[in-house]
Amino acid sequence: MKKISLIIFFICFNNLFFSNSEAKIDNVIVVKVGSLLVTSLDMREEILTYLIISNQEITQENINKNKNFALKNLIKKAIKENEINKFQITSYSKNDLGKYIEKISNNLNISISELKNIFKINNISYEIFIEKHKTELRWNTLIFSLYKNQININIVEVDNEIESVKAGQNQKELKKIKESILNRKKEEKLNLFSRSHFSNLENSINIKFNE
Repeated sequence: MKKISLIIFFICFNNLFFSNSEAKIDNVIVVKVGSLLVTSLDMREEILTYLIISNQEITQENINKNKNFALKNLIKKAIKENEINKFQITSYSKNDLGKYIEKISNNLNISISELKNIFKINNISYEIFIEKHKTELRWNTLIFSLYKNQININIVEVDNEIESVKAGQNQKELKKIKESILNRKKEEKLNLFSRSHFSNLENSINIKFNE
């Protein structure tokens, strides 16, 4: 199976146009990823959502620029969803979800209610946007459950980092610094496991484009 990064998407969307408030296109299957389907309406949601949260104007030029990027994102999401469904993962960090939504609204310098309204005005589903990030958080839950017993931290490296910043710090502050370093290194390990696990799935899952 080709890596997603090598996929160049020219089918189905060459002449597609989305207006700000309406997008009248037929909902057709674009690609099948394992047992999941990616459709033209999924593409619409993904492209317009990305333009909104990245504070870009919704124009045909920006839509065209982001078609391949959107498709790759949807394929990645479907690969992760197949694996999440396989392991029946339903739990995720609600705290992390809240932080993500807050970060997006802060980046746009608007309130969360205003963010929801922008989705509504542009006829895009805010719920789909939220569900997409829930998938990422459930994926994180899956990776942690699979690899938590393989997270080995080099304590010598941790101690060396603490040594380099310990001057002028009291024991309470040093304890917080150590916890922060340990959490960062655990996160780095989990990210490595995540990339490796995803790469294996990407190479093995059946991805079939609609011709």
